[in-house]
Amino acid sequence: MSASSKSPVAKVFAFLSSFGLATTVLAMLLLLTFLGTLEQAEHGLVASQARYFESVFIDRIDIGACWRALALNAYWDIGNVSLPLYIVPGGYTLMAILFVNLLLGGVVRVRKSPKTIGVIISHFAILFMIAAGAVTHHFAKEGNMNLREGETSDEFMSFHDRVIEIEKVQTDQNAKRSVLVIDESKFDDLAAGKGRTFTSETLPFDLMITNWKKNAQPKRDLDGSRSDSVDGYYIQEISTLDESGAAMADEQLASACVAIAKDKKGGEAQKGILWEFAAAPWTVTFGNDKYLISLVHRTYKLPFAVRLDQAEQEKHPGTERARRFTSKVTKLNGSHEEKRVITMNEPVRSEGYAVFQQTFDDGTRSGSGVKSSGFQIVENPADHWPLISCIIVAEGLLLHFLMMLARFIQVNPWKFSLGLIAAFNAAFALAMWKLL
Repeated sequence: MSASSKSPVAKVFAFLSSFGLATTVLAMLLLLTFLGTLEQAEHGLVASQARYFESVFIDRIDIGACWRALALNAYWDIGNVSLPLYIVPGGYTLMAILFVNLLLGGVVRVRKSPKTIGVIISHFAILFMIAAGAVTHHFAKEGNMNLREGETSDEFMSFHDRVIEIEKVQTDQNAKRSVLVIDESKFDDLAAGKGRTFTSETLPFDLMITNWKKNAQPKRDLDGSRSDSVDGYYIQEISTLDESGAAMADEQLASACVAIAKDKKGGEAQKGILWEFAAAPWTVTFGNDKYLISLVHRTYKLPFAVRLDQAEQEKHPGTERARRFTSKVTKLNGSHEEKRVITMNEPVRSEGYAVFQQTFDDGTRSGSGVKSSGFQIVENPADHWPLISCIIVAEGLLLHFLMMLARFIQVNPWKFSLGLIAAFNAAFALAMWKLL
């Protein structure tokens, strides 16, 4: 059948499973990695990662930053030059295309025979690795925990997820704390002119949220001319770019919105501004009860507690530049205590969570005089998937090459290959057992 006589579905299948598409996607991923690495020097890891690797499409390329990262400004300084691009696929889109290409070309379309079994296994493993990246991107929870020496905590604060918390002020100090939470996904579409009311049987009021802004701050209404002002203040939206033009990380943005508490019995409504960086929650009073309403990052609870026993900093000899941060901690699970050490690039993993050493303060920056450590907490359902994928890739390629070798030396391919792989795995398991 000629190419011109193929059905449209066959043509699409042939294109999506082609080597040409795979080569193009891999070349573009290589280019994105190169550009993202160069821009990281000026814009930072978080902003570069968001622009190039987590985006569906790239908005622009900072040619000036890349030029300076290559030290070409020593010969010719081109200044700040940006190339607007809105149709170039980002890393997220390219990885999705690569997944489809590998599935159709490396698994569905490939010829099935004992000669290709190793290649098919390797392709499955690579698909598994790409899926791990997608699961991590969509379902992993990341946050931070800051502890001073001697402090203990079993909670960490999310980097990205925001919530509105409503808490009744308890007059009894022994009363159990109860907090109602409204997730950001319920109100992040409520721009100016839009509003949504939230109600609960446990509250004497309904809460209406409106005028949500992702990056904003309250400003004083000096002449009182604004119709959207609340108690002499209004919400002013500010840029999501920093002074260098780089996109700020989500955790650096301060969101704000207007909240209206309406008495269910028909009393007067109370109106206020919720701001993420506010020094204190907004307080409303209904009858004899007071309620605290605040816009904060979501707090997650760990299945265990962490106590910081000692924080240490190692510097490069003869300099003040940090070489290594180390935290000696105690993991508390009920009455059970376990001593652990967390250091840079060597996290502690337990019960589905990974605890990384993130920051260190010798007490000077905080002014407390007490050493402290900042930990990044990650709950990732796909934490070990890349390792499993790499092992399967190695096994598949090893099987493929051993079977090729068996045919060359004219021995039984299956007995020869599987026997050597079993011996290799046993030796590897023994070595790991001795090391651990």
